[in-house]
Amino acid sequence: MYKIPTIDLSVKSLLMLSQLAIFAVFAYWSVEDGVEDNMQYLFLVMMAGAGLALFLSVPNARIGVTLGIPALMIVIGLATGENDMMFWAVFMMIMIGPIAYIPAMATGDPTLGLDDETRLQRLSILWIAFALLMIFMMSGIADMATEGEYTEDNGDDDEFTIVLDSTQQTIAQGGLALGVIGVLGFLLTAVMGMEVGQMRPWHGGAMVAVAIIISQYLWSVGEGAPAQSPMDYLMILGFIGIITLSPCIAYDMSSDSSDSEE
Repeated sequence: MYKIPTIDLSVKSLLMLSQLAIFAVFAYWSVEDGVEDNMQYLFLVMMAGAGLALFLSVPNARIGVTLGIPALMIVIGLATGENDMMFWAVFMMIMIGPIAYIPAMATGDPTLGLDDETRLQRLSILWIAFALLMIFMMSGIADMATEGEYTEDNGDDDEFTIVLDSTQQTIAQGGLALGVIGVLGFLLTAVMGMEVGQMRPWHGGAMVAVAIIISQYLWSVGEGAPAQSPMDYLMILGFIGIITLSPCIAYDMSSDSSDSEE
């Protein structure tokens, strides 16, 4: 019913730990400001259970996490009359789906039942979708680069606006450009199979990761930025792990093994 993973400093192990870290932070955030009702306990158990199920390779964990969490959120929204929960359910499915499936596709998990060509095709689509989500929706670097500020409203009276000076906006523009170039580089090398100098698919992931790091830096130094906790940084590390290590395993390691067999 489950499999104890090997914990070491291998790329595969670090990728699985990155996935687990993301769900651990989600679980922590559900009770970060204290527990006011049983719903927060429910989200704590839901996120912690999802992370452990994926980490321990429980059968059908991926589909259960991807569809189960949003479905439960919709049920809660209908029961409590909170219509905003419907939006967050769709958002969570879009976000959690790639997090749940990308590591398995990158490592070639046999339970996926996919041949290598199909697996890599689907991985590339999910990776690009996840990278674009991080660049244009989650990190805020696109707004920082174009508007010089970023406003976030979680709907809980905790709206804040991060305002950058001209130097910081220039840094944001460089980060946005680097992220877009990284996605394009991955598209050319991994999806289209083109040779772009010495560039490999994981180089595109590294560029997107640097863009995310730049965004986090601006979140820390921009005027009006909220205080960052260690869990925020752990979440960023988890995202970076998914973005960078997945193409490294899926494309570079597989090509290296093919070369050695030849």
